[in-house]
Amino acid sequence: MAPLPHNNTGIFYLDYSTEGFDHVLEIRFGTGSSALEAAGVADAFLSAMSTQMFLHTIIGARVQDIGTNVSYPVEWDGDDTYGSGTEGAYATAIYTSFVGRSLDGRRARIFLFGTKNVADPADHNYRYDIATSWVAGSLAALEALAECPVSISGDPVNWKQYANVGINSYWRNHIR
Repeated sequence: MAPLPHNNTGIFYLDYSTEGFDHVLEIRFGTGSSALEAAGVADAFLSAMSTQMFLHTIIGARVQDIGTNVSYPVEWDGDDTYGSGTEGAYATAIYTSFVGRSLDGRRARIFLFGTKNVADPADHNYRYDIATSWVAGSLAALEALAECPVSISGDPVNWKQYANVGINSYWRNHIR
């Protein structure tokens, strides 16, 4: 499958800080959607994930339009913080991701760093299924709109009914 350019869809970026490090939540939106709807998805997703997150402070929001290579700031109407507690710098490497595919086979994923849910991965094999309430709530937020989030091709995403958890090697090495 031929690669598509990074700017093939509109992208909503939510900049946040957790455990002393800055990260970005990226949500692609289709032509039948808007940055405002993507912001609503981000807020609903973070609210559903909140019990599984260390304290996340929102820095700001940006949008990159289709076909452009720059983003510009937009107003963020969601909460200023999500999650609770702190654990130390190492916790910024702990992630939760949701993955899916569009009908044309393009992969899509949502990554969130600074999450609490790898405390006992042996019980879950680094994966939590939809029977877990926070996974069900997070997936409901991602599946609420047909045109947001979308894959890089702009097609709607069929999300896998689980969440992956782990420790990101880039951030682990960066912290060292």
